Amino acid sequence: MYQYKAILKSTREVVAEGHTIEDVEKSVKTYRRGQKRNQHTSAHVGVEIIHVLRDKKEGADHSKEKLIKII
Repeated sequence: MYQYKAILKSTREVVAEGHTIEDVEKSVKTYRRGQKRNQHTSAHVGVEIIHVLRDKKEGADHSKEKLIKII
């Protein structure tokens, strides 16, 4: 289970997931470099890093999300 995730602001697509903010930022950097390899065309769209607070009893459907920062 990841604690942080990165979401594109325009399409709300999940770009990266990880246990630390540093892991997510590295994955976002890799995603943005993917435009050079023609994997996608959304390299300049803002990315939101969100902290996911899991509710262990209720499951992933009842998790709370808190915006940490926008890259």
